[in-house]
Formats: sequence, C-alpha cells, structure tokens
Amino acid sequence: MILCSLTETSLRRKLDSMKEQWFPDTPGRRAAAYWFIDGLPEIVAGVGFVGLGGSAAWFSQFRPHSWSDRTAFIVLGLISLMVVFGYGRSISLFLKSRVTFPRTGYVRPPSEWEEVSQKEAVIALGLSGATRTPDQNVTHFRSSTIAVVFCGNVLAGVIAKPIGLPIAMSAVAVLLYALHRNSERPYHWASVLPLPVAGMGAMLLHMQQDVNAWAAVLIGGVWLAGQGGWRLIGYVRRHPSAPVESFRP
Repeated sequence: MILCSLTETSLRRKLDSMKEQWFPDTPGRRAAAYWFIDGLPEIVAGVGFVGLGGSAAWFSQFRPHSWSDRTAFIVLGLISLMVVFGYGRSISLFLKSRVTFPRTGYVRPPSEWEEVSQKEAVIALGLSGATRTPDQNVTHFRSSTIAVVFCGNVLAGVIAKPIGLPIAMSAVAVLLYALHRNSERPYHWASVLPLPVAGMGAMLLHMQQDVNAWAAVLIGGVWLAGQGGWRLIGYVRRHPSAPVESFRP
C-alpha cells in the first residue's frame, strides 16, 4: 500500500481541480472535501442501506416462514447495519488505499463532528491564554446524510399510507439539499430530484403499508450509491492511473 504524504501547499494544488470551489479556502475544510472526492464513502453507505432496506422490504412483503429465509434475512440485515454504522469508514479507507491515495495522495480522514469534543476549543497552555483553533477537518456525513435517509424510514412509517412514501422522499430530498449546501459534500438541487420521483414510482406499485418505510431506506440507498458511483467515474477519468513518481522501488 502506497500512501503519498501531502503538505498543505500540495493539498491545495491537488484539490484545485475539484468542482466544489465554494468551500472555504482552509486546509481543514478542503481536506474534509477530499474524503468525498471519489464517492467511495457514499457507495459504501449506499450499499449498506440497499442491503438493509431491500432485505427488510422483502421480508415485510412476503413474510417467509422457512428457517433458511429468516436466517438469511437476519444475517443480511446485521451485515448491512455493520456496514452503515460500524465498519463503513474502515471499508472506505481500505478502498481508498487502493484507488484514491495512489493517484492523488493521502490526507488524514476527517473526524465526525460529534466525535470532536469540547477540548478542541479549550484554552491553550501558556501565559497568553489564547484558545486553540478548532479542527476544521470534520464531516457531518453521519448526522446529515445517514440520519436523513433514516428520517425517510420514520416519516413513511408514521404516515402509514401509500402517499407517505413520496412525501417522505420529498422531505429527505429537501433536507439533503438544505443541510449540505455549505458542507464538505454539497448536493446540487437537481441531484436530489430523483428521490421524490422514485417515491412516486414506488407508490404506484401498491406495496403493503409496512413495506413503505423500508422502501424509503432502499430508495435512499440506491440514490446514495448512485451519487457516489457518478463521482467515482468522474474521479477515475480525471486520474486514470497513479503518477509514476509516486511509486517507490
């Protein structure tokens, strides 16, 4: 595994090709944006959501009675939960070490904002009494993306009517756009439009009411993986191979 160290100056130069030029020009914020440059975190989380929502929707729709089917559902659900909430970051880091870092270099992965404690703003040691600048290399992916997708599950379940699915997906689309406007990974308004459209299409399938909630998770997972896949395709096209000088004998 080859990891190329980047200084702050080289990080700015390598990220100049990114389209998200509205980020504040600080190394920390740009390092957080670099975590999403290849779409791999979204792909991993999206696949986890697809496994969770798809298996739960299938189980709710067909109510299998065989031991093997129930076991397969439980196993797939547990694996999906582990991918989304437990090991998604580690899986993304593993994939980045083979796809991203050899091409454009290594940058410290951002911390989740809820994990950054108050100690980042404590008074620094010394006579000056100055405060330490908070770490800006943080991401809100867990709270503003994963949590929002699950909001669709809750809202569709609360409404418990066929119209609840398009309403829930419309709410998810609005939240994703609004919460990410100035984040390290913004979404264009057009990119969230497929969510309510997919909700309308799923409503026409006339699924059972208890399936709608998990269908919202499935739709959110497909959308999230699609967003990440599109970014990955663009990234690989811009950087088809690792630079020769990055390899060491």
